[in-house]
Amino acid sequence: MAWAKNGTPDTLGSAGDTLSISDLTEKQFELILCHVISSGTTNSQMRFNNDSTNEYANRQSDDGAADGTQTSTTGLTDNGSPAADIFIVTYLIDVSGEEKLAMQFQINPVTAGAGTAPSRREQVSKHVPSENTITQVDFINAGAGDFDTSSNLSVIGTD
Repeated sequence: MAWAKNGTPDTLGSAGDTLSISDLTEKQFELILCHVISSGTTNSQMRFNNDSTNEYANRQSDDGAADGTQTSTTGLTDNGSPAADIFIVTYLIDVSGEEKLAMQFQINPVTAGAGTAPSRREQVSKHVPSENTITQVDFINAGAGDFDTSSNLSVIGTD
């Protein structure tokens, strides 16, 4: 089982509201890495195959607090990052004919310096359309700010 880059990574050359990889090849296991550099307040959602319908469900815990859930949503949710960097690692299983399942781990520094602990989110999610395999991953910003220059989205995968 060899892991290799899947698709063309997207690094923003200027501020924007979308990070996208649209040339993924079919792989059963994906590792999605996203580093959002916020310019203002961002609130990103990850979507698959440009699907913004209510086909996603999420369960998450922020900083070890009780679980929260969202059902019939339009994407995998972000924690509504303040004007700070956020790093997101997503493990995805993508089997044709099955719901797509993801485990996501997020961290943001909250405030610069060692005097403040970072914020974390653990999340599990599913994407219901099972007839397709994932060929596109998007991070869409719904916040008032932007994803700043050098924000990056990369994917590696294997069968």
